Amino acid sequence: MKQVLGCIRRADEKYDLIHDGDNICVGVSGGKDSLLLMYGLKLYQMFSKKKYGLCAVMLDLGIVEQDTSGIEAFAREHDIDFEVRPTDIGDVVFNIRKEKNPCAMCAKMRRGALNDIAVSKGCNIVALGHNREDVLETFLLSLFFEARLNTFAPVTYLGRTGITVIRPLVFFPEKDAIAASRRLNLPVIPANCPVAGSTKREDMRLLLRDFRKIVPDVENRLMKAIVDTHKYGMWDRMKLPPRMTGGVRMPECDPLALDNTGYDE
Repeated sequence: MKQVLGCIRRADEKYDLIHDGDNICVGVSGGKDSLLLMYGLKLYQMFSKKKYGLCAVMLDLGIVEQDTSGIEAFAREHDIDFEVRPTDIGDVVFNIRKEKNPCAMCAKMRRGALNDIAVSKGCNIVALGHNREDVLETFLLSLFFEARLNTFAPVTYLGRTGITVIRPLVFFPEKDAIAASRRLNLPVIPANCPVAGSTKREDMRLLLRDFRKIVPDVENRLMKAIVDTHKYGMWDRMKLPPRMTGGVRMPECDPLALDNTGYDE
């Protein structure tokens, strides 16, 4: 857990995720990352100088029956306030709405339900277990399918609910999460989504794997590009020449026009 705690501490110190008096609700999916986060924040609570409350909530989407007894026992063992809340999200998405691309609506409904539960439990923070590869996959999804440079942030304030969403594991590599969950024998349960493993996100995961064949440390390089915002070199930061020289108006040029230098070949 030293690696997990190290990544939580790094994210907390860099982005000021947690403050004294916060009450944190961890969103638990039953996967390795959310269980690592739940356990990691419990340990961080013991070692950090910051004093905060902690609970964990798992949403039952009502799709397939899941055995959560292992997670419940793990939470009791480590004195973590944990509960499973039933919802009709699965029924709405797959049966009532019959969404052809269900991920976006399901994610939106899960976020809304989790935030409402957090408020009802007196929490001002919702913590999600997205790891480093989740950051990069979301970046690639936005780039290729939305034509924009974007990914989720380590901390986001939601003004409507007063909830702040934090992601303390954004620097934690996927491979280390897999290894840690195995070493700790975490009670991971299978995903309860019928489209798990066949989404565009899975395609981005495979694409990252292909990138790795060309650039062995591609994940680290991409994360540096995202984190080091002072190094951005996009067109909104172009250094443009002055439009007036010696009182004479400089001619306007079309930035998209190609010259005949051969650089476009």
